[in-house]
Amino acid sequence: MSALTKARQEQRIVDEFHHLIALNADHAEDPAWMITATAYTLSIDEKAVRKVWNDRFHIGGAC
Repeated sequence: MSALTKARQEQRIVDEFHHLIALNADHAEDPAWMITATAYTLSIDEKAVRKVWNDRFHIGGAC
């Protein structure tokens, strides 16, 4: 996968996260649901979606 293709896929994933948060505020604090729903909606491997989640949305040490 080229760098441009990877960047576009990551942006699609981020856009879908924002879309799901806007539509389902009840699930916004459930990363497992967000990752699974995004992977299913975009037909992308859940592992790739989880990586984007961890890179962009996970706040380490916040627990």
